[in-house]
Amino acid sequence: MNRRGFTLIEVIMVIAIIALLSLLLVPNVISLINKNNIESCETLKDNIVSAAKIYVNNNKYDLDFVCDTPKVIKLQTLVNSGDLKTDNSGKLINPIDKSEIPLGTVVTVTYNCNTKTFTYVISDNDIDCTK
Repeated sequence: MNRRGFTLIEVIMVIAIIALLSLLLVPNVISLINKNNIESCETLKDNIVSAAKIYVNNNKYDLDFVCDTPKVIKLQTLVNSGDLKTDNSGKLINPIDKSEIPLGTVVTVTYNCNTKTFTYVISDNDIDCTK
């Protein structure tokens, strides 16, 4: 018997197996991509807080902190000081929705005189990691 190719049944079986595998893999891949984007966004927020900590450490005497009185630091200030890095175009991009994070976004820094510690809060209106 001389066979020159696949039979129709063999082709249908291969297509069915590929369809079944894609039904199993595609939702998992999409879930992993979304999880990775959320983790990237949280890492970006951590980097912003770290940049603010460096900036405050370098300029705490110039900022004249008063007990429990918040100071506002814009992201533009952190970028200008070199403590916060942007992409090649000078923008901060939210990994969740690929939108630009305004450099007018603020980090509020408060000094607690009792514990002698600083607290850092980012205005979450501009950086939303839950979309």
